Amino acid sequence: MSSSYHNTINDFDPGNFLRSFFHTAKAVLFSPRSFYEGMRSEGGIRNPCIFLTCCALTHAVFVGLTLKKGAIIALSLFNGLVMPFLTAWILYVIVTGLFKGSGTYEAAFRVTAYSAATALISWVPMGGFLLEFYRLYLITLGLSYVFSVKFSRTLLAVCITVAIYVVVFSSLNIMTGTPGPTTVP
Repeated sequence: MSSSYHNTINDFDPGNFLRSFFHTAKAVLFSPRSFYEGMRSEGGIRNPCIFLTCCALTHAVFVGLTLKKGAIIALSLFNGLVMPFLTAWILYVIVTGLFKGSGTYEAAFRVTAYSAATALISWVPMGGFLLEFYRLYLITLGLSYVFSVKFSRTLLAVCITVAIYVVVFSSLNIMTGTPGPTTVP
């Protein structure tokens, strides 16, 4: 892929791994409008999936070095590698079904995969919480471009998706008897 082509069509190129990885991460994090305007909405999920995997693995390594707890590392990997596929499906269903957006599951996955660039720095204590909000913004922005839907509608789709996760995971905690957060007296 020539560099002029790569600058107009934003897609991670594993053939030029390091340069492309850093270019893609930088573009997503610091120029998200330009990135999503130029992002291909089709072309397969291989390249975005490789980018996602690298971001999730980097995050897990730094979480492991920082916290040294196997369960948290495993959860971090699961969240980083599996949840974007599910999130993309939920968002795809909401945006196309509820808001009549025109796009594909692949386009929704590409948006969620590239938003994983935030995982490269979200391992920093307290930074992860704030960067999760930025990641939600990146997903909202990306969806508005690839589905040709107003930002406010994709924001509502992201909020509905977050609400679905809160309800599902709260229900799982109740059903399994897992205690919720505790407060210190």
